[in-house]
This record gives sequence, C-alpha cells and structure tokens, in this order.
Amino acid sequence: MRVCRYRLSPYTYLIEGLLGQAIAIGGQQVSCSPVEFVSITLPSGMTCGEYMKPFISFAGGYLTSDCQFSIRTTDQFLNSAFNIFYNHH
Repeated sequence: MRVCRYRLSPYTYLIEGLLGQAIAIGGQQVSCSPVEFVSITLPSGMTCGEYMKPFISFAGGYLTSDCQFSIRTTDQFLNSAFNIFYNHH
C-alpha cells in the first residue's frame, strides 16, 4: 500500500490542477529514444517478464526484447512518479 503524506500540502492539488488545464499533458503517448530506456539487471533465476510483472501491473509501461523498460503514456508517468492523476484537473 502506498502512503501519500504530501497530500496534506495544498500545493499538490494546485500542481495537479495546473498540469491538467494549463499544460494539457494527460493522455499523450510517450516516444522514448533508445538512451532513455531503463536497463534492468535481473536477479538470478528470473526472466525479465517475471521480475517486472508486479511493477508493470502497478505503474504500466512495457518491456523491450532486451529487457529494457519504458512507459507508454504521460498518465502512467504522472501516476507512478508523482501520484498525480490527470482526471483530477
């Protein structure tokens, strides 16, 4: 379970609202260049899919054939990195 202590700050709601209205970044597709993918070092005995499945089911995103990770949409990035939801704009 995630604990969001920073929700006590009114600035969280201000930023969440501004991201939705002023910048309009919600729901956009993300195209990463090859240098922006996250390379993953796997624990021994696990496949890339097995290791990353819990994280991807929580945060979204996808894996490449050589076990690199990227997100698909701006919503996934905002939700997983900052706990900001575009639909709260």
